[in-house]
Amino acid sequence: MKSIFRPLSLILNIVLIGYIFLKESSFANDGDEKIKEMAVIKKNGVTDEKGLFVNPVNIVMLGNSITYQGNWQEVLKRKDVFNGGKPGWTTQQLSWVIKDFIVPHKPELCFFKGGINDYTLGISTQRIYQNMTMVLDSINALGTKPVYTSTLYQRTNFFRNRQIDSLNQMMQQFCQDKGYDFMDLRPYLCQEGDILEAYVLPDHTHLIPEAYPQWARAMELIFQKYGL
Repeated sequence: MKSIFRPLSLILNIVLIGYIFLKESSFANDGDEKIKEMAVIKKNGVTDEKGLFVNPVNIVMLGNSITYQGNWQEVLKRKDVFNGGKPGWTTQQLSWVIKDFIVPHKPELCFFKGGINDYTLGISTQRIYQNMTMVLDSINALGTKPVYTSTLYQRTNFFRNRQIDSLNQMMQQFCQDKGYDFMDLRPYLCQEGDILEAYVLPDHTHLIPEAYPQWARAMELIFQKYGL
């Protein structure tokens, strides 16, 4: 019986070694293909969430629908801006696309804005704060400078707006402690603790197109700081 099992054992070992070799080769090839793909992206540019061509990607706008609806290349008059707005997404969900928007492109700056969808879902200010700080730290760890963009008010929702004030205050202190940029949109779009009616749609949350040039004014100060 031993004379029968020895050849079978030898054959099984050969098959197993061959399988492992093939798997390792496959992983190596996948890694090579990923490197090639990233090189092509870096050379030829990419299309952002709105289908606009970006080359190179120096600036990423990471946020929800309020970010998505901005025509950033137009209002900023530059082609190196990647619109990474994800309508309906929460701050935690936005952390999922760091691997897609930041890792391959290595932008100089990432402007991050969110929070409203979290509040709509009943997520606490403390949890939103934790999500936001995690996103900013993750962006910074990849060599991209994070810019926190203040969460905007919902018009006439005074209870919610005071929650938003608390969130922005916590984030301002966090950015100060970490050395991150805090970009406050309230002086440009808000007054007396509420967003100006002239800049907001009837849903009291989303912005009209004329609001985005005001937002861009705040961004210009950051561009000047970093020579962009």
